[in-house]
Amino acid sequence: MSENRLKKIIILSLAGIVLVIGAYNLWAYQGTLLSPFLKDTVTGEPHMPIARIVAEKGLTPGQGTEIRIEVVKSEHLLVLYSGDDVLKKYQVSLGKNPLADKEKAGDGKTPTGEFKITEKVSYSPPKRFYGSRLMMLNYPNRKYALQGLHQGLITSKDFLAIENAENKGVTPPQDTEMGGGIAIHGGWGPFMGSSWTGGSIGLYSKDAEELFEYVNEGTKVIIKR
Repeated sequence: MSENRLKKIIILSLAGIVLVIGAYNLWAYQGTLLSPFLKDTVTGEPHMPIARIVAEKGLTPGQGTEIRIEVVKSEHLLVLYSGDDVLKKYQVSLGKNPLADKEKAGDGKTPTGEFKITEKVSYSPPKRFYGSRLMMLNYPNRKYALQGLHQGLITSKDFLAIENAENKGVTPPQDTEMGGGIAIHGGWGPFMGSSWTGGSIGLYSKDAEELFEYVNEGTKVIIKR
């Protein structure tokens, strides 16, 4: 193979890599930029902002009604509620073996039960696996801490720290054998599959950015099998 041909192959290969990375960044990282051109991940219809849905239904989210999230793991579905009204549904990605319940650090499983959002974080520039928005959940909560205490995964001191965090509505210790870092976040992109997270709930960044505006610290998140 001649030197010039080898150079052309290398240049074309590098250009292809740059193109793929650029396309991925636009899709997974900069959700707001592409959202007008993307279809709803559940219905396949053109994207309809929550604000328009709220206006058409005549709802006033957050004013006398409870905003909450329900995640149905078996359907890879996140549902945003205002009281008893469904505002919007989103397709999500979960951890490996998504129907199994989380047991300990590093198992890559998504927990089940009732949680609350304890932190809302915006990233600029977006992070590779979180996208531009992250909503931290209070895992491990008291329920999981009790299991961990009985199994010898955590100490009584750890349990009390987790219980204290739950009482205060803040993020519990994340460095015990129960694991941590469970959140709702963006960063999901094409070809990543439906079970790519480490146990968190992954959304396309455009969806995470939209959801982010309608939840608060303290918003209830129910994760069902």
